[in-house]
Amino acid sequence: MKNSFFEKYKTSEVTNTRRVINTPPPFIRDHFFYIQEAGYLKSLTPHLSRRSGLRSFLFLIVISGSGTLSYCRPGDSKDQTRSATALSGDCFFMDCMGEYTHISSEEDPWELLWIHFYGPHANAYHTCFLDQHDWHFRSSHLTELTACIQTVITLHEEKTDDTDLLCAQQVINILTLLCRKDPKGETSITPLNHKLKNILHYLDEHYVEAISLNYLSERFFISKYHLSREFKKEFGTTIVQYLLTKKITNAKELLRYSNSSIEEIAGLCGIDDASYFNKMFKKMEGCTASEYRKRW
Repeated sequence: MKNSFFEKYKTSEVTNTRRVINTPPPFIRDHFFYIQEAGYLKSLTPHLSRRSGLRSFLFLIVISGSGTLSYCRPGDSKDQTRSATALSGDCFFMDCMGEYTHISSEEDPWELLWIHFYGPHANAYHTCFLDQHDWHFRSSHLTELTACIQTVITLHEEKTDDTDLLCAQQVINILTLLCRKDPKGETSITPLNHKLKNILHYLDEHYVEAISLNYLSERFFISKYHLSREFKKEFGTTIVQYLLTKKITNAKELLRYSNSSIEEIAGLCGIDDASYFNKMFKKMEGCTASEYRKRW
């Protein structure tokens, strides 16, 4: 990789660097993910980099060597700054509105692969990521993530009319890999994981019935407060919202593929009050049940 990265780049006193900087057109900036900068760096001597207040997200991979990173998330005070020793294979994902610093070690200078990007839904992906991981982590998708960044660099060095669109696809690929649960963390199923999966299966089978937290707590021998917290942590939604989503999804199928009335469909989905059913349906779908039936 070193030869392919450096054969046409000059060496500075501090680093070997392969970097691309991008200025997207307004339409791309407003509607798509886009890269601001991406590159590869090999430190020759330690040097400190410090940035903050950037409307950007940074994903960074340590290819080899070691160093130190510090990060203060947006809104945190200085005494909440986190520091980490970075080793080969480590990954970092940061909101650059916060302050971050990094410096290579002197005895084992690092190689980094990085991408700065932004887009209309960047904050949402970062929030989803933080539900599963910390800012400093290791990934079983390292090969794919590395390939995505290398593809972005190549696309910008050999620009075509499709470069921005293809790079948006690579950013989405990166974010999807980052937000997925890492299989490495799923190799050991704890008793709690097993119980939560059993509860989810029960909800899938009985969602049309009246199910309360108290009932689930007694049936599965778990504190309802503990259940609420761990269910949201495991599945990314509350039990109430999960049940309502199942009911509305079933209702949509009945609205499209049956001749049952709205009131009958509400009952078949476990909602006896047709008025409440219509209210929840419109809240979730943006239209009434009868409007949904006509449209679809």
